[in-house]
Amino acid sequence: MGLEKIKEEILHKADAAEREILMEAEAKVRSIKSNAATQLKQLEIEAAKRLEAEMKNLENRENSLANMESRKMLFETRKNIIDKVYGEAYNKVRNMPAKDREGIIKKLIDAAKKEIDVDVVYVNEKDKKYCKDEAKTKVIEADGGIISETKDGNIRVNLTFETLFADLREKTAKEVSETLFG
Repeated sequence: MGLEKIKEEILHKADAAEREILMEAEAKVRSIKSNAATQLKQLEIEAAKRLEAEMKNLENRENSLANMESRKMLFETRKNIIDKVYGEAYNKVRNMPAKDREGIIKKLIDAAKKEIDVDVVYVNEKDKKYCKDEAKTKVIEADGGIISETKDGNIRVNLTFETLFADLREKTAKEVSETLFG
């Protein structure tokens, strides 16, 4: 074999080796690009899922806050209506006609006498005239009703309109709420 032939054969083998290396490199590049594209697609899908989950969480939180706020507003509105109903009823009792007021005061004194041995009756200035039959009366600041007290001052029965209405409200609030709002 001549030198020229050996040179040609070496160049031919080098060419073939180069083509093979280039083909392998191109295959690796294609594989890397394909893997990168697949990974990128997977990352995009995962990011979209996370974004969708976050959006749903945010929407749920906003809905929860809106529901809580609407329940709070509904509660406040109902409370205001109930307060108004009791306030109007209290004002009717507080401003009842004198004839009715006298009867109520006498009934309250009788009720107190059933509970304790009444020595002193505390009333407001307006109701003092209805307690002429009582031994002792003292004036207090109240919208109406009485406070009765034993001789030793140890026991008092509070039957003022304020106290009676507070007790009534406590006992009837649930029923009134159900009547008004179902």
